Amino acid sequence: MVDEQELVKRLRQGDSNALETAIKLHHAFLVAMAIPLVGADSADDVAQETWLKAFAAISKFEGRAKLRTWLARIAINEAHALRRKRGRELSLDDWGIDSGSPIGSRFNQQGGWNAPPSQWHHDTPEALLTEAELHECIRKHLHQLPGDQQSVLMMRELGGLGFDEIARALSLAEGNIRVLLHRGRQRMHAMLNHFEEVGTC
Repeated sequence: MVDEQELVKRLRQGDSNALETAIKLHHAFLVAMAIPLVGADSADDVAQETWLKAFAAISKFEGRAKLRTWLARIAINEAHALRRKRGRELSLDDWGIDSGSPIGSRFNQQGGWNAPPSQWHHDTPEALLTEAELHECIRKHLHQLPGDQQSVLMMRELGGLGFDEIARALSLAEGNIRVLLHRGRQRMHAMLNHFEEVGTC
């Protein structure tokens, strides 16, 4: 297991082995964080730009958050900067505002399902093909989430970051992070229900 404080100390000293270790530990994570925001073709560019910015500013890293959290914030900023350059930036006017449940209509007044989701099975080639289509549909809908929900969902589900870490990385209250994650998951759940019912995205 890598001692993070020691790794950061070595990074500050310009140790090339520490740089290699950090990249092995976190590069794939940064690429995964960037893919929903900028697409697979540009995700590696975002990760590389993140490394350049991070190493230029490593002396300012205070260690109050994990290195991965700090890198994630830089990656998200770089991804948004690239989207702005391309004219595809999502509006942040409603950043962190609760827009209500996208699946509220699927429940009755007592909180039970109006129509419960059915079980998924992958026993046939057709089911596996459907699963591949589903993965593409998930990726498409992840792109369509509001920017705040998308970032939180990515940091939590792909990055495995804790609520406190995400809150620090995005400068939001932990309660807001939980609401954003809940709403993002609900939107994705609504998409899954639609896919399950009609078989298309």
